[in-house]
Amino acid sequence: MDLEQFTSILNADLNNGLPGFDAQNLMSPSIREHALKTSDPSIARDSSVLLLFYLKNGQLHLPLIKRTTGNTNHSGQISLPGGKYEESDANRTITAVRETNEELGVECEKIKILGFLTELYIPVSNFMVLPVLGYCEKRPDFTLNEFEVEEIIEMPVVQLFAEDNIGEFTIEKDGFKIHAPYFPAQEHKIWGATAMILSELREIFLRSGLI
Repeated sequence: MDLEQFTSILNADLNNGLPGFDAQNLMSPSIREHALKTSDPSIARDSSVLLLFYLKNGQLHLPLIKRTTGNTNHSGQISLPGGKYEESDANRTITAVRETNEELGVECEKIKILGFLTELYIPVSNFMVLPVLGYCEKRPDFTLNEFEVEEIIEMPVVQLFAEDNIGEFTIEKDGFKIHAPYFPAQEHKIWGATAMILSELREIFLRSGLI
């Protein structure tokens, strides 16, 4: 399948509506229910992330990032490029593109927008995240912002969304025992909000026959 076929099929499927929360919830960690009870989505800060498709070695890929270790709520985690909406941004699509440029060095004008997934509230950081779908006609020349990004993980979509590419693990964090499903990505675990966003995308790919 070439990129033109992919974008045509995905665009057509997005017009059928989004799987929404039910699809996101398939990869929800156990702590989320508790976190939602102690947070207020009505005062969440707007943000967005970019799911950026491109072909590499003839296969559709998505880039994920390992954030640098620091004092933020998401330091060291595997994430999608993106961040907080700024007043200078015309909208959250611009936010996602700008942040991808800042974090991965992808030229803004080379990113073409396909559509959006369902918003997701992240209690730990009080962000309301809009997942933006986009693509580049050629693999981008990535230049990592070493202050924010420790590593880029280029994942073939077919491998990422394979039927047997879902695991589960348990960790202790802030006094809680958390059970979490995850997508293996090389030697990393994609879990939490990023896995929930990818879960909805996986459902779209399944129903449209893209995987």
